[in-house]
This record gives sequence, C-alpha cells and structure tokens, in this order.
Amino acid sequence: MPRMLDSIEADLLAAHLVPFDRDPAAWADAYVTAMSRLEPAADPRHVASAAQAAWRSHGWAHPAVVARLVHEAGPLGDD
Repeated sequence: MPRMLDSIEADLLAAHLVPFDRDPAAWADAYVTAMSRLEPAADPRHVASAAQAAWRSHGWAHPAVVARLVHEAGPLGDD
C-alpha cells in the first residue's frame, strides 16, 4: 500500500488546507521545491523552464499539485 505522503491525494488535500502565494515568482519557487522532491535528479534549468510553463497554464492551482500532476502525467501546457 502506498504511503499517504507520497500520494497525489495528499497533495490535493494540502491544496485545500494550505494557502499558497499566487505571485508568479513565489508560485514558481514552490513548484520547483515540489519538483525537486519528486525528481531529485532533474536538471534545474529544465525544472525552472517547466515552472514558467506550468505557471502560464496552471498558476491558479496549488503549485505542489501541479508539480505532482506533471510528474505523473507529463507536461500540462496549453501549447
């Protein structure tokens, strides 16, 4: 059985309970932090670029949830 802390359900729950800053820079920082937890070996330049793309298409959502969805499903951009 997967641990709750490692599940998307935990991130979705956190999105409802934990406020997040909707400022683009702060949102991107939270996204990068979440991605570094999910993909520790990822290239920082790639993660920073992905954060900017994710902000443009999903900045209304909790950054940890967006990071989890990108990790699970791939890029979510509207390109």
